[in-house]
Amino acid sequence: MIKNIDKGNTLLVKGPARITLLEGKLDVFGKLVLPEEKVSEGDTSNNEDQNVLIIPSAQCYPLFAHEKAKLEVYTNSEQNLKLVEENSISTSWVNIKNEILEELKKEKEAPLKIMVIGFSSGKTTLIKYLANSFIKEGLKGGYLDSDLGQQIIYIPTTINLGTIKEYIISSKNIHSENTVFIGATYPKGDYKFIVSLSCRKMIDDYIAENKDIDFILIDTDGWIKTEAGIVYKNFFIKTVDPDILIAFHDESIEELKNIEKTASDIRKNRKIYLIKEINNYFYERDKDERRFLRQSQFSKKFEDFRKISIPLNDIQFIKTDYNKDLNDIVETEINLNDLVHLPYHYVIIGLLTENSELIEIGLLFTINIEKNYILLYSDLTYKEQLKIKKILLGSLRLSTKGNHQGYLYL
Repeated sequence: MIKNIDKGNTLLVKGPARITLLEGKLDVFGKLVLPEEKVSEGDTSNNEDQNVLIIPSAQCYPLFAHEKAKLEVYTNSEQNLKLVEENSISTSWVNIKNEILEELKKEKEAPLKIMVIGFSSGKTTLIKYLANSFIKEGLKGGYLDSDLGQQIIYIPTTINLGTIKEYIISSKNIHSENTVFIGATYPKGDYKFIVSLSCRKMIDDYIAENKDIDFILIDTDGWIKTEAGIVYKNFFIKTVDPDILIAFHDESIEELKNIEKTASDIRKNRKIYLIKEINNYFYERDKDERRFLRQSQFSKKFEDFRKISIPLNDIQFIKTDYNKDLNDIVETEINLNDLVHLPYHYVIIGLLTENSELIEIGLLFTINIEKNYILLYSDLTYKEQLKIKKILLGSLRLSTKGNHQGYLYL
């Protein structure tokens, strides 16, 4: 169908959908989109068909018209389209972006760490908007995604950091340069400390290797409610120590107020922005859609996996724990005789080198102690198989199609 958008209006499009801009000028998450004949005048990247947007299922893109626009829309239902007579990017977002840009252009000793927190949706949308706005100004930076359950950079159960090399619309526009395998989709128990400390190390390593970056954007999950949520976010903020904290404030959530106050108390010069207005244009995924997205990401990752048999030899089976006294992550070896009596089949695993560097992820099928081999599901090359010295056990059990099968409790 053909759809027209007047200047100053926004078309919210829920996927799956394909949009081709025929005339006019659109802004999507801060990225300029032009018709095919004008692409060279706008913000281009290495992708083909710059005037085409592919919107996946369970995603929603805001298409703001800088000037009257004409679109060709392919969607399975007109209910997936909603016209809004204003910009869905609020004035407060624009003001925050402008103030941070001023900070970024100042002389500074280290890149600015910018963290976004909140209970409801909008965090990743804001991250995309800020990232696109910053690189439009010629700034360089990284994106750290710490949300175990709803990853944009890689697959769930991992945390990832990558350099922003092009405008970010979808996960295809950002690639992980450092992946840490956690093995869960929710930071329960010691995972909340393990995620926080892992993020801090990833940032420190990234800054050491990239001397010319201006910023690091830090995306977070929505776990805030409950006492455990407060402990997690307070520890995360204290550990990662962002220079700028942006919070989607909700007056009704006491836990969020506690986190915001603690963030201010532990570092007085930290700049904190509270986004207080309610944005009715954010797309709030329900539980089934979140589950569908996770399954889709796993399924896509597992497409090239196959069954592989590897000799046990001197391979260690480990789990990660948090040592409170050392405030550090420690590896604990798992006794194979104990493990084989647990429901370990199909548990997600991280395949590591002797130095605990991640080679690849996989699913653990069978441990045969008598015949001294393990059967797993991955896409390892022969050389990679030889490098495996440790197998880090996660807690999530999945089918080869990415469906949830249960948990492994160690």
